[in-house]
Amino acid sequence: MNASAQARLLEMAAALRRKAPVQNLLVEVTKALLAAVPADGVRYDLSDETNRLWSRVVRPGQEPERPGLGSVTPLRSKETFQRTEEDGLYGVSLPLGIGEPASGRLVLKRRSAPFSDEEVEVLRSAADLISLGFRARPFDPPPKPRGPFDEDAGPLV
Repeated sequence: MNASAQARLLEMAAALRRKAPVQNLLVEVTKALLAAVPADGVRYDLSDETNRLWSRVVRPGQEPERPGLGSVTPLRSKETFQRTEEDGLYGVSLPLGIGEPASGRLVLKRRSAPFSDEEVEVLRSAADLISLGFRARPFDPPPKPRGPFDEDAGPLV
């Protein structure tokens, strides 16, 4: 792993030290990740304690967005590292989590070239860092409290 990639992982670790929900950290974490390993976009698939899937796609310079319905496959009990290539789009998928059953998946895709072994090594380190940083955090920020004069906004929080 080169010094530049190590510096980017250090930036990612600094971003992950903030006490914020995962949704608020994705832009900073992705910016550092894409500086270390170029890609067209990153998808984070995380499962909660009830095994529901929370997914966000982050592209450079854009806010995180939910992927379309049916575009994300469920997590398997034995999630493994995979390289894919279809129609000139190269991808790599890394399991996230500590322990045997994967608690998530990190997927990067790009059109330029396949991911090299050195880039995969950086991605594995990044996946370990993300697994530790996202552990035991809420995915989305809490809902904003309703003002006393808001109409039909639901119950007061």
